Amino acid sequence: MSRPDALLHRATEALYDAVIDPAAWDDVMRTLRALFRSRVEALYCLDLHAHTLRPVRIEGVERSQLRRFSASFYLPDNPCLKTPELHRPGVIRTDERMLAHLGDPGAFRRSTYFNEWLRPQDLAHTMGITPWVQEGLMLNFSLLREPGRGSFGAAEQRRLGQLSRHMERAMRMVVKLDTLTQRCSDSTMALDQVAQGMAVLDAHGALLQANKAAMRLLARGQGFCLRAGRLAAREPRDQACLEALLSACTADSRQAEAAPPAALVAQGLVLQMTPLRSTRSVFVSPRAAVLVSLSEPLAPPTTQASDTLAALFGFTAAEARLAQSLTGGGGLREAAARARMSYATARWYLKILFQKTGTTRQSELVALLVQVTQSAPPLRLH
Repeated sequence: MSRPDALLHRATEALYDAVIDPAAWDDVMRTLRALFRSRVEALYCLDLHAHTLRPVRIEGVERSQLRRFSASFYLPDNPCLKTPELHRPGVIRTDERMLAHLGDPGAFRRSTYFNEWLRPQDLAHTMGITPWVQEGLMLNFSLLREPGRGSFGAAEQRRLGQLSRHMERAMRMVVKLDTLTQRCSDSTMALDQVAQGMAVLDAHGALLQANKAAMRLLARGQGFCLRAGRLAAREPRDQACLEALLSACTADSRQAEAAPPAALVAQGLVLQMTPLRSTRSVFVSPRAAVLVSLSEPLAPPTTQASDTLAALFGFTAAEARLAQSLTGGGGLREAAARARMSYATARWYLKILFQKTGTTRQSELVALLVQVTQSAPPLRLH
């Protein structure tokens, strides 16, 4: 294999690596500089509506010169703007080809772009391709070099043509990944507008995503907090309940049917946990995850809450008193003490509460009771 062919092969491999690893652009640009004897290698997006340049990777140009680019490139005397036929995928673009297309050999060297941007950097000859165009955005790849090295020859143009097919394919991948990243960013920003705390945890309680409201509540350390990147309760007894809740919810996330939310109340902060069913993927094994909502309860007076529970579920006064006490957090023994009844009586009443509400676990029951009596207001925007 000849040296140019070896360099072209290496550049192609590095180009595909750069799709998912931006650090690989270093190898791409170094290899192309060796292959084409260029001084500037530039991959950039032109916004033709905003008249701006968005760099993807540019080597050989000082930052101050990049800021001056738009001031000269978008002027009416720039012949580059008068040749849209040469700015499309599959076309190898050189200054000679552009001038031949215009029929004016001196147009390029008369332009402000040449005299105020290229010439001060001792640049004269260009060769480029346009791997991607869409809705006023144009992704260009350009090679530039000094006057003394001469224009880019036919052999160099053929090599760039060989590379262009791979660059078009790679850039379509880059654009798709960037679009997905932007959508994720938009979703995160939307969640930040929600006043209720929302977070996603993995099966071990590690925080995967959280909105600003959730981070604010956790930073206060009232009831729940972050410990080594994991959701944790401040009190040991609440931690045991949280771990049991997480274990139950992540087991539910692997079931076909969606499970109802479960809740835990600690130091006045209401935590509700809902299993998230993992999306099926050919390449990635399903992973259990849970959606957590955090809120400060807006509790009505105790009498009003008990009356509400009695009316909705047909609780007796004693059953409603225990149900209301369960929403205060802690275990059944603590709830029994607050409801002024023995633990044995509370255990009996708990079975009745399960029957009347259609729930089977205490955390599921608490989630339902919180929703009825103490839940935060519906999701609201700031």
